[in-house]
Amino acid sequence: MTTLLFTAGLGLIAIHNLLAWAKFALGRAFEGDFGLYYAFARIGLHHGFHELYDLAAQRREWDALGPLLWYPAPYPPFLAWLVAPFALLPFPLAYGLWNVILAAALVGTWLLLAPGGRSLRALQLALALALPVVAFSLLLGQVVLIVAFALALAARLLVRGSATAAGLTLCLIAVKPQLALLVPVALLAAGRLRVFLTWGVASGGLLLLAWWSLGLDGLIAYAHRLRDANGALGAYQVPAGLTLPGLLGHGLPATLAQAMVVAAVVVAAWRRRGRGPMWTIAIGVVGSLLFTPFYHSDDLAVLLPAAWMWMRTAPPAWERVPMAVGMAAAILLATPLPLLASLLGAILAPDDLLYLTGRGDRRPALRLPGPQPGTTVIGGL
Repeated sequence: MTTLLFTAGLGLIAIHNLLAWAKFALGRAFEGDFGLYYAFARIGLHHGFHELYDLAAQRREWDALGPLLWYPAPYPPFLAWLVAPFALLPFPLAYGLWNVILAAALVGTWLLLAPGGRSLRALQLALALALPVVAFSLLLGQVVLIVAFALALAARLLVRGSATAAGLTLCLIAVKPQLALLVPVALLAAGRLRVFLTWGVASGGLLLLAWWSLGLDGLIAYAHRLRDANGALGAYQVPAGLTLPGLLGHGLPATLAQAMVVAAVVVAAWRRRGRGPMWTIAIGVVGSLLFTPFYHSDDLAVLLPAAWMWMRTAPPAWERVPMAVGMAAAILLATPLPLLASLLGAILAPDDLLYLTGRGDRRPALRLPGPQPGTTVIGGL
């Protein structure tokens, strides 16, 4: 009965969000991120993809479409390739099809990952649609939901033993790499060499294709655009003070903090490698959001699949509070900073906690051959 009441309450909020999504689509569609993606892809179609980062070509396309917020586009070329088929269509039709794909990606992520029985899964779908970060991702047409689906699909493929297919699927993170750039690193640290090599070779192929498409000058222009964007976050409406590097001033302290985040993800993934690929991908997402200096609040929708993956790993009691609190606070407050608690909870094992408090036996525990209790369960699969 309680689950039903919660589902009904969240469902009302979800319906309100969906109505706001429809109202935005009918009256203000050009103000969303998809309008920017559409204009960016049209540069390649009309001027050649080697002109993607030419400011004059960008301004012409932005001005041709009307009321678009213009700033020097920092998007990766892979996003232009993804959106190019839509940019061949009139904007209203392209926008409608894109929204269908985003809705399908969200539902697909839920179908692949949400744990529990039918009523609990319904509750989780209502919760997902009620969350502001997810609602804004849908409303703005954000590509983050496609990245989330790619992570969900890769996780399920890995659980089923399809490492090659999972590695190829992970290449989709290239359309918005800052959201999951540490996921392949975490998988490598966890000993999943095949998926890492597949992702690495396929991503290398994408980079060669980008070199061929953009030319060396285009790649250099893209690198300069990234540098300029990170140096002027306010112009891109990026809340610098709500990221870990931004909080530390983007100087040497920020670089050291980013290095510590990478090291923490590697250590956590290696030590918890017996927890399975879903746990590894989840901690890779957590680390990526702490590492990146450039994000918008709706980008935190990528935490939704990470949370579902983590829930599926039957987390032990010592891990539940810091991981759950960190993820929930990050989603609700729209800042990745609370994820520091999640990362700390991923690193510290029970014996570590006992050691720090002086109550544990400091001698190494005897480990018997075979799987250790509580380390290999993947619940709900």
